Amino acid sequence: MNPNPNRSALAAIADQPDDNSIGASLKRRRRAKKWSLKVLSEKSGIPVSTLSKVENGLMSLRIEKLLAVSNALDVDVMQLVSPEESDSPVALVTGRRSITRGSAAPRTKTENTVYEHHASDFSRRMFSPTVIEVQPGITPELIRHQGEEFIYVLEGRVEALTEFYEPTILETGDSMYIDSTMAHNVRALDDKRALILNVSSVKRTLSGE
Repeated sequence: MNPNPNRSALAAIADQPDDNSIGASLKRRRRAKKWSLKVLSEKSGIPVSTLSKVENGLMSLRIEKLLAVSNALDVDVMQLVSPEESDSPVALVTGRRSITRGSAAPRTKTENTVYEHHASDFSRRMFSPTVIEVQPGITPELIRHQGEEFIYVLEGRVEALTEFYEPTILETGDSMYIDSTMAHNVRALDDKRALILNVSSVKRTLSGE
């Protein structure tokens, strides 16, 4: 019996290849604005060569550069790291459900974070559940986005950084619920990667999507 099932989950996430959902999302949103890579480069401050590699799945970006790109595109940064969702209408029925097997969950990688997306096939959902692997040794930029957010520490220890509060240490089993329009992020402690469950509300009417 595995004494620490979350450790095997971490290894499974780390071993998954990047599915380039960030690059695909970036390219789709850039083309929707009828922008060339040069225009996006000028607006974001990121070299054309770097943007091209990201769009083609040849490299990933740190969250700080993702923020620069999302600001240039005028989209929520969380929209760039989430899988594309169908815009097809949802039938007005009750009892919808979605089951995500761990081995089949879509994964998105940045330079220092791995996002494992659950219920990504559930169209027009109210919440976006994600298991996030946070790498050690990095103090991330604070981010903000529409909605509310629940963070639960599955493994390791993290320091929760927020705009209006002192840094707070969260141990395995601890949780935090915030208004995510307040700038926030977490960093892994003890020189070990951490695993957290993140559940964000989705407010598409505010983002225009």
